[in-house]
Amino acid sequence: MIDGRATLLFAVELTILYGAGTYVMGRLIRISGFARSGNVLGQLAFYLLVFPGVVLHEGAHYLACLLTRTRVARFAPFSPGRTSDGRLVLGYVRHERRPFPIGAIIGLAPILLNPLGLLLVTALLTPLTFREVVNPSFGVWANGIFAGGFLADTPLRAAVWAYLSLSFALGSVPSREALTGLPLLLVVFGGGILLVGLLGIGTGSVLSSIYDLSALAAGLYALPATVAAVAALTLALTGQAVRR
Repeated sequence: MIDGRATLLFAVELTILYGAGTYVMGRLIRISGFARSGNVLGQLAFYLLVFPGVVLHEGAHYLACLLTRTRVARFAPFSPGRTSDGRLVLGYVRHERRPFPIGAIIGLAPILLNPLGLLLVTALLTPLTFREVVNPSFGVWANGIFAGGFLADTPLRAAVWAYLSLSFALGSVPSREALTGLPLLLVVFGGGILLVGLLGIGTGSVLSSIYDLSALAAGLYALPATVAAVAALTLALTGQAVRR
Protein backbone atom coordinates (compact mmCIF):
# COMPACT_ATOMS: atom_id res chain seq x y z
CA MET A 1 0.00 0.00 0.00
CA ILE A 2 1.30 3.44 -0.96
CA ASP A 3 1.79 5.91 1.86
CA GLY A 4 -0.21 9.06 1.13
CA ARG A 5 1.39 11.26 3.79
CA ALA A 6 3.68 12.96 1.27
CA THR A 7 0.71 13.89 -0.91
CA LEU A 8 -1.16 15.28 2.09
CA LEU A 9 1.93 17.20 3.23
CA PHE A 10 2.34 18.69 -0.24
CA ALA A 11 -1.30 19.84 -0.23
CA VAL A 12 -0.87 21.40 3.22
CA GLU A 13 2.30 23.21 2.12
CA LEU A 14 0.57 24.64 -0.95
CA THR A 15 -2.33 25.81 1.22
CA ILE A 16 0.03 27.46 3.72
CA LEU A 17 2.06 29.06 0.92
CA TYR A 18 -0.99 30.57 -0.74
CA GLY A 19 -2.74 31.64 2.47
CA ALA A 20 0.31 33.04 4.24
CA GLY A 21 1.73 34.59 1.09
CA THR A 22 -1.53 36.34 0.27
CA TYR A 23 -1.77 37.64 3.84
CA VAL A 24 1.81 38.95 3.81
CA MET A 25 1.34 40.71 0.47
CA GLY A 26 -1.85 42.35 1.71
CA ARG A 27 -0.21 43.53 4.94
CA LEU A 28 2.86 44.84 3.13
CA ILE A 29 0.68 46.79 0.71
CA ARG A 30 -1.19 48.39 3.60
CA ILE A 31 2.00 49.09 5.58
CA SER A 32 3.62 50.66 2.51
CA GLY A 33 0.80 53.19 2.33
CA PHE A 34 -0.59 52.58 -1.15
CA ALA A 35 -3.93 53.86 0.05
CA ARG A 36 -2.30 57.18 1.04
CA SER A 37 -1.07 59.47 -1.68
CA GLY A 38 2.47 60.78 -1.43
CA ASN A 39 3.98 57.90 0.56
CA VAL A 40 6.75 57.42 -2.00
CA LEU A 41 9.34 55.92 0.35
CA GLY A 42 6.95 53.23 1.57
CA GLN A 43 6.03 52.28 -1.99
CA LEU A 44 9.67 52.18 -3.09
CA ALA A 45 10.53 49.92 -0.15
CA PHE A 46 7.69 47.59 -1.11
CA TYR A 47 8.79 47.52 -4.75
CA LEU A 48 12.37 46.76 -3.72
CA LEU A 49 11.22 43.88 -1.54
CA VAL A 50 9.02 42.17 -4.12
CA PHE A 51 11.09 42.98 -7.23
CA PRO A 52 13.12 39.71 -7.50
CA GLY A 53 10.10 37.51 -6.78
CA VAL A 54 7.87 39.35 -9.26
CA VAL A 55 10.51 39.18 -12.02
CA LEU A 56 10.94 35.43 -11.46
CA HIS A 57 7.14 34.99 -11.28
CA GLU A 58 6.52 36.73 -14.61
CA GLY A 59 9.60 35.07 -16.09
CA ALA A 60 8.03 31.70 -15.27
CA HIS A 61 4.90 32.66 -17.23
CA TYR A 62 7.05 33.80 -20.15
CA LEU A 63 9.18 30.64 -20.10
CA ALA A 64 6.03 28.50 -20.07
CA CYS A 65 4.77 30.43 -23.11
CA LEU A 66 8.03 29.73 -24.94
CA LEU A 67 7.95 26.03 -24.07
CA THR A 68 4.32 25.68 -25.18
CA ARG A 69 4.87 27.80 -28.31
CA THR A 70 2.36 30.38 -27.14
CA ARG A 71 2.54 33.77 -28.85
CA VAL A 72 3.42 36.56 -26.42
CA ALA A 73 2.11 40.03 -27.19
CA ARG A 74 3.95 41.81 -24.39
CA PHE A 75 6.23 40.81 -21.55
CA ALA A 76 6.57 43.23 -18.60
CA PRO A 77 8.56 41.49 -15.82
CA PHE A 78 8.10 44.46 -13.47
CA SER A 79 5.62 47.19 -14.32
CA PRO A 80 3.58 48.34 -11.28
CA GLY A 81 0.14 49.73 -12.00
CA ARG A 82 -3.55 49.50 -11.26
CA THR A 83 -6.25 47.53 -13.05
CA SER A 84 -9.63 49.00 -13.94
CA ASP A 85 -11.08 47.61 -10.69
CA GLY A 86 -8.29 49.13 -8.57
CA ARG A 87 -6.15 46.02 -7.98
CA LEU A 88 -2.37 46.45 -7.81
CA VAL A 89 -0.51 44.73 -10.65
CA LEU A 90 3.28 44.40 -10.45
CA GLY A 91 4.01 42.68 -13.75
CA TYR A 92 2.31 40.77 -16.53
CA VAL A 93 2.66 38.59 -19.62
CA ARG A 94 0.07 39.19 -22.31
CA HIS A 95 -0.24 36.15 -24.52
CA GLU A 96 -2.70 34.50 -26.83
CA ARG A 97 -5.51 32.54 -25.20
CA ARG A 98 -4.74 28.82 -25.06
CA PRO A 99 -7.08 25.93 -24.24
CA PHE A 100 -6.72 23.60 -21.28
CA PRO A 101 -4.27 22.28 -20.19
CA ILE A 102 -1.81 24.70 -21.88
CA GLY A 103 -3.48 27.72 -20.31
CA ALA A 104 -3.32 26.14 -16.85
CA ILE A 105 0.35 25.25 -17.28
CA ILE A 106 1.22 28.84 -18.22
CA GLY A 107 -0.82 30.27 -15.36
CA LEU A 108 0.61 27.95 -12.71
CA ALA A 109 4.26 28.01 -13.89
CA PRO A 110 5.46 30.29 -11.00
CA ILE A 111 4.36 27.64 -8.50
CA LEU A 112 7.25 25.56 -9.82
CA LEU A 113 9.94 28.08 -10.77
CA ASN A 114 9.83 30.42 -7.76
CA PRO A 115 10.32 27.66 -5.15
CA LEU A 116 13.21 26.32 -7.22
CA GLY A 117 14.75 29.80 -7.18
CA LEU A 118 14.39 29.94 -3.42
CA LEU A 119 16.03 26.53 -2.98
CA LEU A 120 18.87 27.52 -5.31
CA VAL A 121 19.76 30.78 -3.49
CA THR A 122 19.58 28.93 -0.17
CA ALA A 123 22.03 26.30 -1.42
CA LEU A 124 24.34 29.01 -2.85
CA LEU A 125 24.28 31.51 0.02
CA THR A 126 23.99 29.32 3.13
CA PRO A 127 26.19 26.47 4.42
CA LEU A 128 23.44 23.99 3.48
CA THR A 129 23.80 21.78 0.43
CA PHE A 130 21.04 21.50 -2.18
CA ARG A 131 20.23 17.99 -0.93
CA GLU A 132 19.84 19.28 2.64
CA VAL A 133 17.60 22.10 1.40
CA VAL A 134 15.36 19.77 -0.61
CA ASN A 135 15.14 17.28 2.26
CA PRO A 136 14.89 19.65 5.23
CA SER A 137 15.07 18.66 8.87
CA PHE A 138 14.97 20.84 11.95
CA GLY A 139 18.36 19.61 13.21
CA VAL A 140 20.16 20.30 9.94
CA TRP A 141 18.65 23.78 9.66
CA ALA A 142 19.38 24.63 13.29
CA ASN A 143 23.02 23.62 12.94
CA GLY A 144 23.59 25.06 9.47
CA ILE A 145 21.82 28.39 9.85
CA PHE A 146 21.72 29.27 13.54
CA ALA A 147 24.19 27.25 15.62
CA GLY A 148 26.83 27.18 12.88
CA GLY A 149 27.43 30.93 13.06
CA PHE A 150 26.12 31.72 9.58
CA LEU A 151 24.02 34.67 10.74
CA ALA A 152 26.73 36.20 12.93
CA ASP A 153 29.80 35.46 10.79
CA THR A 154 28.37 36.53 7.42
CA PRO A 155 25.62 39.06 8.18
CA LEU A 156 25.60 40.58 4.67
CA ARG A 157 25.19 37.20 2.97
CA ALA A 158 22.55 36.24 5.53
CA ALA A 159 20.66 39.48 4.84
CA VAL A 160 20.75 38.89 1.08
CA TRP A 161 19.54 35.33 1.59
CA ALA A 162 16.67 36.47 3.84
CA TYR A 163 15.70 39.17 1.34
CA LEU A 164 15.68 36.85 -1.68
CA SER A 165 13.99 34.05 0.28
CA LEU A 166 11.06 36.24 1.26
CA SER A 167 10.77 37.80 -2.19
CA PHE A 168 10.85 34.44 -3.99
CA ALA A 169 8.41 32.91 -1.51
CA LEU A 170 5.94 35.76 -2.09
CA GLY A 171 6.47 35.38 -5.84
CA SER A 172 5.42 31.74 -5.57
CA VAL A 173 1.84 32.73 -4.79
CA PRO A 174 -0.29 32.35 -7.94
CA SER A 175 -2.69 35.07 -9.02
CA ARG A 176 -6.44 34.62 -8.80
CA GLU A 177 -6.61 34.27 -12.58
CA ALA A 178 -3.99 31.50 -12.56
CA LEU A 179 -5.86 29.58 -9.86
CA THR A 180 -8.94 29.27 -12.05
CA GLY A 181 -7.24 26.48 -14.01
CA LEU A 182 -6.10 24.53 -10.94
CA PRO A 183 -9.41 22.75 -10.07
CA LEU A 184 -9.83 21.42 -13.61
CA LEU A 185 -6.20 20.33 -13.72
CA LEU A 186 -6.65 18.40 -10.45
CA VAL A 187 -9.86 16.82 -11.74
CA VAL A 188 -8.12 15.60 -14.90
CA PHE A 189 -5.15 14.35 -12.90
CA GLY A 190 -7.36 12.53 -10.40
CA GLY A 191 -9.54 11.14 -13.17
CA GLY A 192 -6.49 9.69 -14.87
CA ILE A 193 -5.44 7.95 -11.65
CA LEU A 194 -8.96 6.56 -11.20
CA LEU A 195 -9.04 5.32 -14.79
CA VAL A 196 -5.71 3.52 -14.35
CA GLY A 197 -7.02 1.92 -11.16
CA LEU A 198 -10.23 0.74 -12.83
CA LEU A 199 -8.37 -0.73 -15.78
CA GLY A 200 -5.88 -2.38 -13.43
CA ILE A 201 -2.96 -1.64 -15.75
CA GLY A 202 0.24 -1.07 -13.83
CA THR A 203 -1.62 0.38 -10.88
CA GLY A 204 1.15 -0.28 -8.39
CA SER A 205 3.87 1.34 -10.49
CA VAL A 206 1.67 4.34 -11.32
CA LEU A 207 0.76 4.97 -7.70
CA SER A 208 4.38 4.49 -6.67
CA SER A 209 5.45 7.12 -9.22
CA ILE A 210 2.77 9.49 -7.93
CA TYR A 211 4.00 9.00 -4.37
CA ASP A 212 7.61 9.65 -5.43
CA LEU A 213 6.57 12.87 -7.18
CA SER A 214 4.54 13.93 -4.15
CA ALA A 215 7.48 13.28 -1.83
CA LEU A 216 9.76 15.34 -4.09
CA ALA A 217 7.20 18.17 -4.26
CA ALA A 218 6.76 18.13 -0.48
CA GLY A 219 10.52 18.58 -0.08
CA LEU A 220 10.65 21.38 -2.64
CA TYR A 221 7.79 23.33 -1.06
CA ALA A 222 8.76 22.89 2.58
CA LEU A 223 11.08 25.92 2.57
CA PRO A 224 8.82 28.35 0.63
CA ALA A 225 5.84 27.45 2.83
CA THR A 226 7.94 27.89 5.98
CA VAL A 227 9.26 31.29 4.86
CA ALA A 228 5.75 32.52 4.04
CA ALA A 229 4.38 31.21 7.34
CA VAL A 230 7.17 32.83 9.40
CA ALA A 231 6.69 36.15 7.57
CA ALA A 232 2.92 36.03 8.16
CA LEU A 233 3.37 35.20 11.84
CA THR A 234 5.96 37.99 12.26
CA LEU A 235 3.68 40.58 10.66
CA ALA A 236 0.71 39.42 12.72
CA LEU A 237 2.64 39.62 16.00
CA THR A 238 4.14 42.98 15.03
CA GLY A 239 0.68 44.33 14.27
CA GLN A 240 -0.63 43.19 17.65
CA ALA A 241 2.34 44.79 19.42
CA VAL A 242 1.79 48.11 17.61
CA ARG A 243 -1.93 48.16 18.45
CA ARG A 244 -1.11 47.65 22.13
